[in-house]
Amino acid sequence: MAEPSKPAVSKAKTSLGQAGLIVLLILAIGTGIWLNRTAWRHRRLMWQMQAAVIAGGVGFVAGRLTAGKGSDD
Repeated sequence: MAEPSKPAVSKAKTSLGQAGLIVLLILAIGTGIWLNRTAWRHRRLMWQMQAAVIAGGVGFVAGRLTAGKGSDD
């Protein structure tokens, strides 16, 4: 049997995705260095920020996983 054809992904879309990942990686490294140099008195705020970022990430992933299942009807 012939395999079903896969939808063609444009090179521009792939390049844009790779560029976005590179920018995200650079921002993550820069943020990590900046946070590492922060004084201990600001650690509580950093923990709150980490919790907010993690919660936002979990919400984004959950939204992406349920997006195709009729949740927008």
